[in-house]
Amino acid sequence: MATLTAANAASSSADAAANRILAALSPEGQARLLERSLALDVGHGDVLIEPRERSVWVFFPLSCVISMVTVLGDGSAIETATVGREGMVGVFQALGDDRCPNGRAVAQMGGRILRGDAAQFRDQLQRDPLLAGAIESYLRALLIHVSQSVACGAAHSVRERLARWLLHTTDRVASDDVELTHEFLAHILHVRRASVTVALRELQDEGLVATRRGGTRLLDRDGLAGLACECYAIVNEEYARLIPGERPPATIRAGGRLAARR
Repeated sequence: MATLTAANAASSSADAAANRILAALSPEGQARLLERSLALDVGHGDVLIEPRERSVWVFFPLSCVISMVTVLGDGSAIETATVGREGMVGVFQALGDDRCPNGRAVAQMGGRILRGDAAQFRDQLQRDPLLAGAIESYLRALLIHVSQSVACGAAHSVRERLARWLLHTTDRVASDDVELTHEFLAHILHVRRASVTVALRELQDEGLVATRRGGTRLLDRDGLAGLACECYAIVNEEYARLIPGERPPATIRAGGRLAARR
């Protein structure tokens, strides 16, 4: 497991405002949680949670994106959800279990994250109705996200899935830049690297993205959303419905596809 570095000796109210769950708390609730938490910097590839390994932490992304992957018996891994400022990492720990049999949490895009003690978090969860409500809403949205990801991987093309993934990930950090290699994208989508390269080239030829060594920039979000499978709108609409501060996608579904709002 990669070593995480402390960004500050203590977290601040600005950290609470950067995460949707923490922002939903009262000032008193935020203060209680923040005084027992530490702000950390994570880099691409840093692992927060490993399958079957004990963990006593919960994490709240502030400016990073965490990939939740299911690890199979042969060592391969398939992404089931991405977590950014809208959510948390360490659901098993938050609910009272100190390990997950098949789940790994790895930093997909580096940035800042808040780490708290899971036992203390559970204690506050029992006492703070605003925190309990925020976590319940997030878990409902996350369940939709995971179930839709499973269906997406089985039913949709690499091109559609890549478009959906690029939109989801940039939504999580409010940026149009994705600093990830073709190899990592292939790993996340569980396809051959050559398939990702071909799909990205097609998107670039259509003026939807601009690729460079180690990264991709979105140029036309509406156009990309029109190409993505319906999973993008379904998942983001649920996050927007359930989590204050999250915005619905800038597109709506039409005839099984996505069309730009007028």
